[in-house]
Amino acid sequence: MLRFIIAFLVGKAAKFVLKLSGRRATHFPGKLARKICPDFLKYVGKPKDIICVTGTNGKTSTSNMIEDCLRQAGVRLLDNSFGSNTLSGICATFIDGVSIFNKPKYDVYVLEVDERSSLHIYKHITPTYFICTNLFRDSVTRNAHTEYIFSIINDCLPAETMLILNGDDIISSRLGKGKNKERIFFGVNRLEGEETEDYNIINDGRTCPECGAKMIFDFKRYHHIGRAHCSVCSMKSPEPDYAVTCADYKNRTITVKHKGEENIYPMVNEAVFNIYNECAVIALLAEYGFEPEKTAGFIKNIKITETRHSEITAGGVKIDCTMLKGLNPIACSRNCHTAKITKGRKAVFFMVDDIHNEKDDSENITWHYEADYEALNDDSIKMIYISGPRAEDLKYRLLLGDIPQEKIITGRYEKDIIEKIDFSQIDTLLIFYDMYRYDMLEKEIKPAIISAAENK
Repeated sequence: MLRFIIAFLVGKAAKFVLKLSGRRATHFPGKLARKICPDFLKYVGKPKDIICVTGTNGKTSTSNMIEDCLRQAGVRLLDNSFGSNTLSGICATFIDGVSIFNKPKYDVYVLEVDERSSLHIYKHITPTYFICTNLFRDSVTRNAHTEYIFSIINDCLPAETMLILNGDDIISSRLGKGKNKERIFFGVNRLEGEETEDYNIINDGRTCPECGAKMIFDFKRYHHIGRAHCSVCSMKSPEPDYAVTCADYKNRTITVKHKGEENIYPMVNEAVFNIYNECAVIALLAEYGFEPEKTAGFIKNIKITETRHSEITAGGVKIDCTMLKGLNPIACSRNCHTAKITKGRKAVFFMVDDIHNEKDDSENITWHYEADYEALNDDSIKMIYISGPRAEDLKYRLLLGDIPQEKIITGRYEKDIIEKIDFSQIDTLLIFYDMYRYDMLEKEIKPAIISAAENK
């Protein structure tokens, strides 16, 4: 206990010094506390409720929406948006969340949790609610495979925690099976006029995760997301407790069915993966105790954070910026398919190199060969621009997808690309950027593109 007290006081002091210097987004106090007391998270004060959100894609957006809604409800909450989602960042959040006497200052913590860090975090905290948005392939050198990540999370989840899971994901929907009594599922029914994607390089749901036999998809939305059953054993997709039955894109609403009752909510974003995220939020708020009308009112006032998505029009051209999680073939595939179905004439601008790898290491590019770049081979996509030190590698991958070479322009630096964009030939410029490129996008790239579009 003495080591914890020393770690706690040192962590508090580090937090104070960093705040004085104007630095907030850091995991350093948590890292320092853990170095002194490895079991720091075990002893630090806990709030009444802890909501943990994890998953390959969508955990940040889902966490942000939950926080927005709970704050509107007047709930005193703390999140780890100014730290990190790994163990040190979460320890730093707990340091910030308690008084000098180690008493919680907030009623609820909303924590975004890195999947690989689960093993170290749930050993010391028991979430009241646990949300998993999905489990996909991601950063192969770190995460290996979906079943590997599944086993890490599943082995350490406390049995007392209520799980809120994506019922349309046959991998993550198995979390807590046979262990957690409270498992709630959300999903999206096949929507009117919706067509399944007939081409995806990755589908990690081809074989039954329980017996290894062939899985039969009753409806496959994309990759392994949909409704499926095993051809041999009883394994099948669970029926969602919260199911999106209608997406009205004209009026920007979704209809969610729960226990036979349908309720209408504002649509935060029309991309189907964000509809999944919103449904997860609706399920969490309902289980937390909010009535549908109250939840709808909260959702009406929120939007996807601009670090994830922003739109602006310049010179008659819509500039649509979307964060693309680098080293993640599914996130890239989703954006490629979105580009294909976006109306009008468009161009795509990729800024997906990881600046950390660019600076210190050689980036692993195998993920490019698992992404659905073939979706960009469409007449409505007039040009594809690629910047960064690995631009030629991505160009080669696009050529393997039969995309005409004359449509592809590469450049080492973003400024080299901007001067080559022909705005007169397009209605929309879709910019897909890695999370580490956001500051550059806002401070340098977007202003330069707006200026170029207005002076075309």
